Amino acid sequence: MQLYAHRGVHRRHIENTEAAFDEALRLGFRSVELDLVRLRDGHIVIFHDNTLFRMFQIDERVEDLTLDEFRRIFPELMAFDRFVERYAGSGLLINFEIKDDAETLHRIRPALEQFHAPVISSFQWNIVDEALHLGFEGGYLFSSLDQPEALLYPFQSHRFHLPFRGERDLVLPEAIQSAEDRSLYYYTVNRRADLHYLQTIPGFSGVFTDEPGLRRAPLVF
Repeated sequence: MQLYAHRGVHRRHIENTEAAFDEALRLGFRSVELDLVRLRDGHIVIFHDNTLFRMFQIDERVEDLTLDEFRRIFPELMAFDRFVERYAGSGLLINFEIKDDAETLHRIRPALEQFHAPVISSFQWNIVDEALHLGFEGGYLFSSLDQPEALLYPFQSHRFHLPFRGERDLVLPEAIQSAEDRSLYYYTVNRRADLHYLQTIPGFSGVFTDEPGLRRAPLVF
């Protein structure tokens, strides 16, 4: 079972920052999830939202900013280049979620070679397809378990990243149920009882968590 520190460990630090990733390493996480977005000037940074409103109450789109403009608002902002410099060779297993388009994937491709078994995930499944074509592992992100388009989509991998909101008796989409070699990763799981439940689901492989203490949850299989 794989436990990803979701945007690093950010109980005492800002999510998706160097401090949050350092804290994940300090606490013994070996897997980290982060989000990538490309700015107006072409720089790629680690940030989750497509606007500044949730974190800064500023009604502006991230893609309309330059790196300098963004850093004036958010000094802790971590550029992808800095992440590579800081963590390549650290042994961390990284899930890079791409928030915008395949151009970002192609721009980071050379740097990805410096990480061990990087995973590319996205809600835009064509980006995952492209990552698989380039030889990377890819995870198809679902925003819900009821996505009709999944029935006809020609998935090229059976690694699925699925939402979990405390439900029991989860009904998996038919496209996932039919994948015998599926690997299921759930987000965002912060309770031990939920983790224990998910471990009973065939194909369960890991979770994305905001709760560092989940690392100490005993396995039930």
